[in-house]
Amino acid sequence: MQPKAGPPFVDRIRETIRRHRMLARGDTVVVAASGGPDSTALVHGLAALGPELRLTIHLAHLNHRLRPEAAEDATFVAAMGRALGLEYHQDSADPRTLAAREGLSLEDASRRLRYEFLARAAHDAGAAVIATGHTLDDQAETVLMRLLRGSGLDGLAGIPPVRESGGIRIVRPLIETARAEVEAYIRSVGAQSREDATNRDLAILRNRIRRVLLPTLEGYNPDVKQALARVAALLRDEAEAIETLGAAQIAGVMSGGPQGMQVAVSPFARLPVALQRRALRGAVRRVRGNLRATRFVHIEGARHLVLEGQAGSWLSLPGGVRIARLTDSAEVTVGEPVPAPGVYRLPVPGRVVAVEFGVHLTAEEIPGEQLAAQTGPAGPEMVVLDRAQVGDELVLRGPRPGDRFAPAGMGGRTKTVAEYLSDEKVPRHRRPHVPVLATGEGAIVWIVGMRGTETAKATAVTTRAIRVVARRLRA
Repeated sequence: MQPKAGPPFVDRIRETIRRHRMLARGDTVVVAASGGPDSTALVHGLAALGPELRLTIHLAHLNHRLRPEAAEDATFVAAMGRALGLEYHQDSADPRTLAAREGLSLEDASRRLRYEFLARAAHDAGAAVIATGHTLDDQAETVLMRLLRGSGLDGLAGIPPVRESGGIRIVRPLIETARAEVEAYIRSVGAQSREDATNRDLAILRNRIRRVLLPTLEGYNPDVKQALARVAALLRDEAEAIETLGAAQIAGVMSGGPQGMQVAVSPFARLPVALQRRALRGAVRRVRGNLRATRFVHIEGARHLVLEGQAGSWLSLPGGVRIARLTDSAEVTVGEPVPAPGVYRLPVPGRVVAVEFGVHLTAEEIPGEQLAAQTGPAGPEMVVLDRAQVGDELVLRGPRPGDRFAPAGMGGRTKTVAEYLSDEKVPRHRRPHVPVLATGEGAIVWIVGMRGTETAKATAVTTRAIRVVARRLRA
């Protein structure tokens, strides 16, 4: 069976391929074929261009086992391959297990498994190109979805027409073709396609955007899909320009390689904020190999850690990435999950240096003649405690789930440490490294550097007291 060409459709994808230099004459191409209208149109369109471009085309289908009819989809794609005389590759995967294991959405887990399969199929076929059926409608939906999620410049640049991954070129020949044109082409060549019932499920954000939001926006601008695709292209050009123009500045603050990247804090602080974020994204990509599941909130937390963190503080990012603040630099590595900050014993009298908390504590007994002058509310750098209630040792540690304390000046009322740190606007990435001073029995006596408590504080009837002084380590 020879594919039938619908000239306007085929001409459009020919022009898209030419404009973005997607394919070279004689390429072997693996086409991601789900059996849906988009991928079916792509298969027929590329098959129509095959003799002209001397393409060798392979079909590849991954059964995600998410729907009862998934096996029928695989049978359909295999039959389409046989009818067109194309090689066929098939496999199955379990995205539910991957999503649960790595904390991914089902959509993200499916996409990851799909591209891993396509890369294997390309290797088996000796292909350097993978073609997917993303359309102009997909581009518009993606831009809106990322806008709703608050994505940055790179995210709003949408789906790139061409990208490189592991030495393989991934191309989207339909990225400038509307879904309506795809469906018209399918009808014109008399081809059949499969329908995924989950595409009608409005619980899925992309489906709500496709079926509710975009039709509403078309009431304001009938060409809104083309407008969104144009915005994506413009932003992609802007992102590439920033990447190129900022490369030298970013290189000046970064060093290292896949085993670990170092960020020099002082020159990093002088970079424009946009380049700071881009530098950290690049560092994460270098040590991990990708930015999968790494969101704006992660990069922003890392940026604040580099700029504001104390020596010894750290932050975990998705994929096992760890960013640790050192004295005058920060280090980005991948490894095992990092344990919580340590526990330090402070003898009374005595001192302790806690690098993880960036603090040096000294405890000393107050001479009797100075005691009256020392009683009063605790400050950020000092607290005076009743020796009889403290004993011979204090414990310096990080906040723990369920920690409660009675903040000084609140008449004995208590609140959780988590609530207090939130109320004080302590950045989330810094909260595990807020030092907490407690008695040996666990009663909190001081949120070091912030607020004392009613527990064990020296009063007018105290006969023996100790003074605990905190000094920040220089970062």
